[in-house]
Amino acid sequence: MIRSLTLAAAALLATFPASAQQAQPGWKPDRPIQLIVGFQAGGGTDVTARLVAQAAEGIIPVPVIVVNKPGASGALAAEFVANADPDGTTLLVGGGSESTTLPIYTKSNYKLADFKGIGRVNREHMVLVTRKGSGLDSVEALIKRAKAEPGKLTYGSSGHGGILQAGFQALERAAGIELSHVPYRGGAHALQSVLGGHLDMTLITPAEAKSQLDAGSIHALATTSDRAAAIPNVSSLKELGFDVDIENMKGLMMPARTPEPTARYLVEAFRQVINSPRLRDIAAKTGFEVNYLDGEAFFAAMDRTSKAVLAAKRD
Repeated sequence: MIRSLTLAAAALLATFPASAQQAQPGWKPDRPIQLIVGFQAGGGTDVTARLVAQAAEGIIPVPVIVVNKPGASGALAAEFVANADPDGTTLLVGGGSESTTLPIYTKSNYKLADFKGIGRVNREHMVLVTRKGSGLDSVEALIKRAKAEPGKLTYGSSGHGGILQAGFQALERAAGIELSHVPYRGGAHALQSVLGGHLDMTLITPAEAKSQLDAGSIHALATTSDRAAAIPNVSSLKELGFDVDIENMKGLMMPARTPEPTARYLVEAFRQVINSPRLRDIAAKTGFEVNYLDGEAFFAAMDRTSKAVLAAKRD
């Protein structure tokens, strides 16, 4: 009789999804999970967060919502999450400025050790772009003008100490030029200023670049790492002879104080979300490059970027 009940229970358990089985012994969310974004809506970090939130439906049993807390190149959002109740419902979409460059450029009220990695979602190539009709239609033309008029050409970033500024400083060092930095509250606003003719250049994502190229609005001059799949005909700065290799990335992070049962759930649940056919299908349609890494490998990748930024930082 006992053996029959055991077999029946095993058969019943087999009908539940793996994620539900894994949630049984430990923690599972009972209220919405917030993905905190340190930049304005429409930028690369925001797009990543919204893709993850959309793909989480049906895998995570509560709503996953995106909350924008822009400011200080993502530092406000990072500090908010670092100090949040570690109950598994307040997560940071990080991996870029707030994680890899701000600790180098500024003094912050948090450190990377205040977080645990959940997983990287994507590599985010950075694409150097100028406005169509500006005359800056190649890296060669840009550098020629910058050398003729030091400090006159302007570039926009998502804020002082952010990874976009780091990318431009790497170019300045490699090309022997001087540009003027104009910080914005988000990369989306910097792009709008380029399109409006108020700014000479900025760095955007490959998906954004493809959209603007299709519209005939920009010149995509080069990427700051390797070639991006969404715009394969755009060369890298390294291919063009400039020693620049800096890229952005986005992933999910939780407060380091998060209890182990909660952390285990989040790591496994979001691993399923990031690797789900739904997210990859959405990504394929938008030019978004999914590139999952587990939490440990994600933190190692951020460390490599930080070292590249430090080497390129202008005094």
